[in-house]
Amino acid sequence: MALAAMHLAYIKPEQEAFYIGQADFHHDIALEMGTSELQNITKENASSIYLFSLLICIISCARSRRSDNFWEVSDRIIEWLNLSRGTVSILCSDTQSKFLGEGPLAPLFILGYRKSLAWEARPAYNPQFLVDLRQVLEETVQDPSELQCYRESIENLGKSFATISEIGSQSCETTDVFMWLVRSHDHYLYLFHQRKPEALVIFGFFCVIIRELDWTWWMQGMGSHLLQGIYIHLGEEHRCWLHWPMQQLGLVPPCY
Repeated sequence: MALAAMHLAYIKPEQEAFYIGQADFHHDIALEMGTSELQNITKENASSIYLFSLLICIISCARSRRSDNFWEVSDRIIEWLNLSRGTVSILCSDTQSKFLGEGPLAPLFILGYRKSLAWEARPAYNPQFLVDLRQVLEETVQDPSELQCYRESIENLGKSFATISEIGSQSCETTDVFMWLVRSHDHYLYLFHQRKPEALVIFGFFCVIIRELDWTWWMQGMGSHLLQGIYIHLGEEHRCWLHWPMQQLGLVPPCY
């Protein structure tokens, strides 16, 4: 019901406020019901809980994207990610995986698992824009653990860019795009929450990958929205680090 209301808000912008209110009402009820089931996953409800986490993602991304609510949008995505991580960690146990593998969502679950293995197996991909990003971080970040976190995030970005390049934009699915976010280390997400400029810049490069989902109504324009929000938040020194992603999304930064 919440997802349907969000879709109506999208196709009937003149009634957006009403439908978003309806979406919030149903979303809050579902969230309370769904999260209470996370500690009691059975063969009967495993598929429902898995779908629950996916719908939470879609609803979070579908909400309005005004220029003044960048952090509201980005924090919702991270909140969804934290919820999904909790769900996935439970479902990935041997018993719960068997439930999904034998249930009605088995084809979806198996496809996602195969995509994950393919993503992990891809060799290092080092286009010049990632080489440049890595170099500037090596020269500026002093904390060793923080720097290592950024190195891993950039390496994973390379895998995701290689994935998009290999399968092509026309065949790109949500799993291909969100793989980087799902595989991001908890430390990186913490740094993003702390508004660390370097973490924000790395996320800015991920926004180029997000653009591959502009064909969906609920992700349309999300990459540009998030990148613009990051650019506005950063100081002059770090804004210039975003030149490549800004250029790719047609948002020419006024610093050279």
